[in-house]
Amino acid sequence: PNSAFAFTPLRVPCTLRSAQTSEAHEINMADESAALDLLYKAADKLLDAQSKLTKDGVDEFAENASQFQAVLDNAKVGPKSKTLSLQILPKYMGRFPDLADSALDILIDLFEENEQYHMKAIEGFKVVATSAPAAVIGKLVGVLAQLLQSEDQKEVDAVNDALVAALEKDVTGTIGAVLEHMASEENFKPKALLFMQRELIPRAHKLLSDEEVQKAVAGQFKKVIAGAAAKEFNVFMKVLFSMKIFKNGAAGANELLDIVHTTINLEADFLPTPEHVERLILCTGSANLIFKHGASPNKLVTYMCKKVLPKFAELNSAQQLSLLKLLAEISPFIKGATSRETLPLLYPLLLTFMPATVDAETKINYSAVECALYCFHQMASRVPGFLHALCGIKINTGQPECRLDEDHTEKLKDLHARLGTLVTQCEDFVKKLQQVAQKLNETKPETDEAKKDLQTKKEACNTSLRTCKNVSLMSKNLKLDKPHWLADESAVNLSWKSVGPGAGGKRMAE
Repeated sequence: PNSAFAFTPLRVPCTLRSAQTSEAHEINMADESAALDLLYKAADKLLDAQSKLTKDGVDEFAENASQFQAVLDNAKVGPKSKTLSLQILPKYMGRFPDLADSALDILIDLFEENEQYHMKAIEGFKVVATSAPAAVIGKLVGVLAQLLQSEDQKEVDAVNDALVAALEKDVTGTIGAVLEHMASEENFKPKALLFMQRELIPRAHKLLSDEEVQKAVAGQFKKVIAGAAAKEFNVFMKVLFSMKIFKNGAAGANELLDIVHTTINLEADFLPTPEHVERLILCTGSANLIFKHGASPNKLVTYMCKKVLPKFAELNSAQQLSLLKLLAEISPFIKGATSRETLPLLYPLLLTFMPATVDAETKINYSAVECALYCFHQMASRVPGFLHALCGIKINTGQPECRLDEDHTEKLKDLHARLGTLVTQCEDFVKKLQQVAQKLNETKPETDEAKKDLQTKKEACNTSLRTCKNVSLMSKNLKLDKPHWLADESAVNLSWKSVGPGAGGKRMAE
């Protein structure tokens, strides 16, 4: 047929039947007039049955199965019978579950046979989605999944509406069919992910309100999420996050976190390949949301510090910064025991970003310093007595870990020198950034493109200013004889976060 796109037959559980001509389907009847007569009579009988059910509550559809069968038998005799059957079959298919599969096959055949039947058939698919039995819904979703790949936007929009109708009729069956089709059709994955983002997630509070439905749908995603690509994982987690069963405190949060741990594979060595890094970043970003609901970050933080940080130099700067930002956002949730275990791994990394002296060639990555200092403030505040042997900061908590009899003066001297250098460099850089900001504010763009470019530059400049001010403030407070920990409610707002409290913090860098 002259279709807007070429069909590829679907695999199990749904198979689009290959296009056939009307002659090949022709039934041994006198002519189409006789077929139309049978169709109209059947339609009248079925309408009567519908009226009795609506008005009197009397269901006579079982007694009229032969009428629906007559529609099936005469559906493809000629052009007029085909058009009429496209109206009758979807309307009553749900009343005859034993014949529903055959009726759906006819709709599929007519869609494939001629482009003029496309929209009628798709409209029929939408009606089917609201009334057909579960087995047919599963097959229908597979058909709709293929039709989403049409190049005709009107058809795509209509198919999308039909899929939404299927979701509202049987959310568990529809999601299961979509996931199954994603596993067998690589080309369908982008369309499926887009559908979940645009249609499923916004409706999740309504479609997934029942706890048993939530458990069933969650089980479907758990089966596929461990092997999902990074983009798929991100969307799947958003669907899971929309369910109340994962927002009922630590129990639900830890169940989600187990999925993250399994996907990362905490037991395996970290491989600094693009695929593994992207997966780690997405998984850690998802976990960051979970921690806010009571789950513990200990296992993930330990993995990052013990297995990822030793290979940090093998990552590019963008990957490094992404992971550091995530670690900073997680750090407010880290407890004392994990802080003791991971601070000795984090502190050397912090020092690599903080030069003791500078020259004309020195470049400081203020964004990385902000992340590392933020983590240090959060974690060090949990175990202040542990810091003496680590970096020379002597705080007597009365615990043996303080090791007050040891001399770590040189470590403290080195730390203070680096902090002093940071403060000086930050202040100089802030002055330069303020000059740049003033010039940007004085610029008068004339075109829309120039306005957009100017806005981008202003935002970048403002973010850099916030970063430098945060670094300066955290450095000054750490350099005090008795450090003032900028943690929890006293933490700075991380520069890349929107205005308002940061990850546990309310302090604005001044």
